[in-house]
Amino acid sequence: MIRVRVLQEKKELEIPGPARVADILREIGAKQTTTVVLKSGVILTPDREVEDGETVDVLSVVSGG
Repeated sequence: MIRVRVLQEKKELEIPGPARVADILREIGAKQTTTVVLKSGVILTPDREVEDGETVDVLSVVSGG
């Protein structure tokens, strides 16, 4: 399982791995255009494969004016 920490919502999910970042975002209902996925502080691209047993952080990007 991949551990997914959704930072703004302060929740953790587990999804089957391996999975691409794009698939993880789809699974949790997040948009690629407004979300950043990090592993150990490094931004992952949507095509990056996340292996079973890894942990990623999901951060929504918010801007305003």
